[in-house]
Amino acid sequence: MASGIGIWQVDEHVYATDATAENYWEALSSGNGSAAVGMFSSVPELGALGPAQNLVLSAEAEDGAPGEDTDDEPEQDDAEQDDTQQDDAADPDDAEDGATEDSAEDSEDAAEPEDAPAPPAEDRLELGSVDSVLLDGEALSHSAEQIEALSITERSDGADLAFTVDGEQHEAHLPMTREGSVWFFFDDWKLAPEAMTEVELSVPAASLGGIGQVEVNGQPVNLHEDGATLAAFVPTVVDVGIDSQWLTGSGHDVVTAEGDHRIDIELEASETAAELLHDEVEEYLTGCAEQEVLMPSGCPMGITTPNQVDADTISWEMPDPSDISLTFGDDGWSISGADNLRATVTFESLDYFDGGELDESHDVSFGLDIQVGASGEDLVISVIGD
Repeated sequence: MASGIGIWQVDEHVYATDATAENYWEALSSGNGSAAVGMFSSVPELGALGPAQNLVLSAEAEDGAPGEDTDDEPEQDDAEQDDTQQDDAADPDDAEDGATEDSAEDSEDAAEPEDAPAPPAEDRLELGSVDSVLLDGEALSHSAEQIEALSITERSDGADLAFTVDGEQHEAHLPMTREGSVWFFFDDWKLAPEAMTEVELSVPAASLGGIGQVEVNGQPVNLHEDGATLAAFVPTVVDVGIDSQWLTGSGHDVVTAEGDHRIDIELEASETAAELLHDEVEEYLTGCAEQEVLMPSGCPMGITTPNQVDADTISWEMPDPSDISLTFGDDGWSISGADNLRATVTFESLDYFDGGELDESHDVSFGLDIQVGASGEDLVISVIGD
């Protein structure tokens, strides 16, 4: 009787920490956050992570990480399948009832609108919770696209990553834990909770500027009390942008480890806002100049003279509105250059004492009181004399 010995060769690298890191990076690169979370030993408690977010991200992890076996229902053998089919055929009433129930369910499904509205983006953020936008989809893919020249090095407690972002070198450590063994010989490595962290966004005075939302890696994120907290994998590239009609701002960070990550975004007045300010000031000053009098009504500039003035020759030259600048800071909108302006008035007159003809020119200092505020999506600017 012949006998033989089978030799089963297994690539031990598949069960090393760097292999786990490679699978993790592949999930991040494809924007598959659920697959990445499935490689964690447990989902970390980040701030006040909303239960709905936690459920969505860990659903695949509960079913089993990609590539792992799960406890499937035992398959029926052929005899059991035949017995089941015979039982179904032997009871036509039951089959008819089942068909009726299925038909009713189909009717209910058909009654629902085909294009049911998707949940609004705002539902992703609960007040005081951590926003999960960076953990999946396009925002996660955007992050991975910024990471170049990635290399992975095996370590006894995880894996080290080296990569570049915009030509700058970065390093990150992926901590892992040994979760038992596979086939009694190979270590089963899982990412430690510390491989996920938080990023704090701060947009000072955003509410004063009518800003309630920013873009993070191209996706909208709602602000709460001029800020937001984001959950992020390690590593993650975070690009924050604000490009409203009146205000602009941006921020950038490369998350390479757990700990405090904060992005402070300084808002700046947009060119459109500055143009609106200058238009409003020019309209006001033009209204004063067109009166062609020495003391324009409702205006802060004016002079008096004892001479006899030829009213048809009065001409005002007003300052350039671009001398006034609009900025935005922690206290909201502010104006500079409006309190020390100068206009020039020229006219012909007859001297009060000897009646001689005069060509007069006078510089007149004045100031403007300019108020700027947001009303919904509108920027409201009022200009009066100071």
